[in-house]
Amino acid sequence: MVFFSIISMAFSCVFYAVIITAALMALLYAILKSISRNIVCSVPFYITGVVLAVLLTIQFTLLIGAVRCKCSIDSVQVFLEQNVENSTGVVSARESQEILDDMVEEFPLIGVFVGYANFSGNDVRNLPEVMCDSLNSFFNKYILHRILWIMVLVVIACVIVMLYDRRTTTHTVRTNARVARRNYDDF
Repeated sequence: MVFFSIISMAFSCVFYAVIITAALMALLYAILKSISRNIVCSVPFYITGVVLAVLLTIQFTLLIGAVRCKCSIDSVQVFLEQNVENSTGVVSARESQEILDDMVEEFPLIGVFVGYANFSGNDVRNLPEVMCDSLNSFFNKYILHRILWIMVLVVIACVIVMLYDRRTTTHTVRTNARVARRNYDDF
């Protein structure tokens, strides 16, 4: 059951990632085409585009998965509160890992991102809040890293394509200047 749940969530994350990547690639195509028509007619443009599309799909898949996990944190907190309702005392590392394992059985997608927990020294009554705060902080950082990676990848791809276009344009201008000189010198 857990396997099928993770697989169905993974496919939906990949599906949405492909849609978002396609939309972003279309936007980049339109922007680059408005800058220079030669940019979108070059081999480096297509090679860079394919590589960028694959990398963006991976990053968007991870981003969407993390957003889904972050959206389920309120449900996780309710589950954890029910799980430790009759317990008292201080939590050990082993007990906190067991609680995380129980949580991962209920929310399998979180287990893809988080595999280890050590909340030893916390009071059992405060554990759900502490764990959810930690998860929330982790997913905020993870989402920010995915967004930054996406931005860096887009900028690098655009720079590569623009540099090639600039090099090609400079080469064409020099070639045309030589041809113009030759034709002028022939008279």
